[in-house]
Amino acid sequence: RKTTPLLGLGLVDNVPDSLLDEIAKNQKHNFPDVAGTANKVKDVASGKNRTGRFGWKAQVATLLTFSGDAYLNEMGITNPLFPNENAPQGDDKLLTKCDTVADPEDDGSGVQAFTNFMTLLTPPPRGPVTDQVKAGEKVFTDIGCAVCHHPTLTTGPSSTRALNGVSFQPFSDFLLHDMGSLGDGIEQGGATGSQMRTAPLWGLGQRIFFLHDGRTSDLVAAIQAHHSFGTQKYAPSEANSVVDRYNQLSESDKRDLLNFLRSL
Repeated sequence: RKTTPLLGLGLVDNVPDSLLDEIAKNQKHNFPDVAGTANKVKDVASGKNRTGRFGWKAQVATLLTFSGDAYLNEMGITNPLFPNENAPQGDDKLLTKCDTVADPEDDGSGVQAFTNFMTLLTPPPRGPVTDQVKAGEKVFTDIGCAVCHHPTLTTGPSSTRALNGVSFQPFSDFLLHDMGSLGDGIEQGGATGSQMRTAPLWGLGQRIFFLHDGRTSDLVAAIQAHHSFGTQKYAPSEANSVVDRYNQLSESDKRDLLNFLRSL
C-alpha cells in the first residue's frame, strides 16, 4: 500500500468522534446500500475507545498514536506508546545482536514533536474553481460520490486557533466501506479485508498514482476500479451503483467531473 498523505491531519485529528458517528448514522438511514461503518478502536495514547480515522483502514484514532506507531513500524524506534521492538523474523533472540540501545529509544519527546509538526501542516491547496469545476461538483454529488467522499467536516473546540471550529473539505467521511475485491485483504482494527476507509480526495490534483496500491495514474480507471463483482471471498463493492451512474453520464458531464476532481 502507498503511504497516506500527511497534509491537513491536524484538522482531521480534531474532528469529534460524534460527528463521524453521526455521518455513519445518517448514511445508514438515508443510503443503506452504501452506509459506512466507524472503526471503533482503543486509542493507545489515551486508553479510550475512539472512532478511528487515520490509516487505510481507519485503524488509528489520534495523531499522537499515529506518530508513535510510525516511529516503531516505519523507523524502528521504540517509544512509551509502543515500547516493544519488532524482532527480525519475529525472533526476539536476534535483537541482542542487532539492537544494543535500551528501550524505549525515544522518551516520548520525539513522538510529541513529530505530532506537533504534523498537527499544523496545512491542507493541500485547491486549484481554480471554474464553471466547469462547479458543474463537475454537481455531477459528483448527483451520482452519489459525495455520500462517502463527504465534502465538508468541522473541527471541535481547540485551544489552537487554527484548529478551533474550523470547517474544511477533505472529501471523506473517514468511515469504512466494503469495496469488494478492491479491498487490500488486510484486517486491521475492526476492518475486514474488503473494507477500506474512504480516501480523502483533497490534493488529488497533485497526485500521480491513485488508489491504495497506486495501481493506476488514470482517474477514469480509478473510478472504474470502485466497481467489483462479488466473489466467493468478497461481497460486491458498495460503490457499484455509483459507478453505474457514472457510466451513464454524457461525455460532457464526465469531462466536468474529471475537471472537478483535478481541481481538488
